[in-house]
Amino acid sequence: MAAAQSAPRRPARLGALDALRFVAAASVVAFHFTARESPAWEGPAPHAFDAIGPYTAYGRLGVALFFVISGFVILMSSWGRDVPHFVASRVGRLYPAYWVAVAVSAVVVYLWPQNPAFFGHAVTKSDAVLNLTMIQTAFGAPDLDGVYWTLWYEARFYLLIAVLVLIGLTRARVLAFATLWPVAGALAAGSGSKLLTTLLMPDYAAFFAGGMLLYLLYREGHDWGIWMLVALQGAIALRFSLQMYGPSLAGTTNFPPSAMKIGLVTFLCFALVAVATLSPVARWNARWMTTAGSLTYPLYLIHENVGWFVIHRTRGVLGPWGAVLAASVVALVGATLLYRLVEKPFGGRLRKATLAMLRPVERRPEVPAPALPPRHETTPRPPRNHGPSRHTGPITAAVPVSRRPEIATTGGGTHRGY
Repeated sequence: MAAAQSAPRRPARLGALDALRFVAAASVVAFHFTARESPAWEGPAPHAFDAIGPYTAYGRLGVALFFVISGFVILMSSWGRDVPHFVASRVGRLYPAYWVAVAVSAVVVYLWPQNPAFFGHAVTKSDAVLNLTMIQTAFGAPDLDGVYWTLWYEARFYLLIAVLVLIGLTRARVLAFATLWPVAGALAAGSGSKLLTTLLMPDYAAFFAGGMLLYLLYREGHDWGIWMLVALQGAIALRFSLQMYGPSLAGTTNFPPSAMKIGLVTFLCFALVAVATLSPVARWNARWMTTAGSLTYPLYLIHENVGWFVIHRTRGVLGPWGAVLAASVVALVGATLLYRLVEKPFGGRLRKATLAMLRPVERRPEVPAPALPPRHETTPRPPRNHGPSRHTGPITAAVPVSRRPEIATTGGGTHRGY
């Protein structure tokens, strides 16, 4: 593999990538509101959206774009950290807003039972509680909100990254992992191993792996060999997209999917991340970009059930376009409140609490203090011989035996280990 050029200086924050995250979330919102059949419309999207539906339907692939971005960002944020810091950062980032979003969705489902009934399942109280863990899929419980399935993929990706961090992140290991992961996932699926297939996620592995490789290019500079590996992930992702999204879009929208458009959007998932991070666009950094990036996650969490409920209640009065506008405004306001009142104030606290749990205070074993030197005592001189002694033997003086003082010991203290 060709040696990489010296890594160029990189901007402190990737504003364009923040904006791209918001674009991915907005594309998913557009798909849910204007193209997908849903309980909001009690069936397919209305014909009022026939002009835009053939395009917003491909917003379904916004999830794939999310996964490419995640591969880039998570590898970047984990490099140089240990496992406790990595885990704490992910817990603090994801869970506060998620817990509130689950509670809001539970209220919506309770007030509007037609929502889960539309998809042919009922959500029990225990299912709702289990959704708070973010790993409810592992126990066969339905998602309280349809978008939560992607968080199960993210959680498994974090697990794989945590293993890499534990082993030690190096260029060679990341290259090997990102190259072999999708292949191993495909072999696991072909062998019928349910456990390995679940862990390796062969359907979306190429998107995550492609993002990881793009981060290596961002970190180390241009390298033709890594670009070839990115192209390999793109080829694997293209095959999955055609197999997955063609039937999916045909079954959930009124708009016949185009294989060419699916392929183009799949290519854009990688190309847009490359442009946002590896081109002069990476130097773009405006306040609105940072704000958009901050609202991405809460918007994604809150928009589906809440937005569909607003559409369902207002479509008769406002019409299709007015209902979608109202739902979009409510979703954006809800995302802003979720970020400012929950994620921002409580994310850092949960991160610190998680880190304290994973890196507890350690008690240092008590070590005896050094022994004190014995007190100095002078041996008395023998008396002078002023004449013949009446004794016949030589004059001897007994040397008194000094008693060593007892050694004082002090108990060792405690320290906070990190």
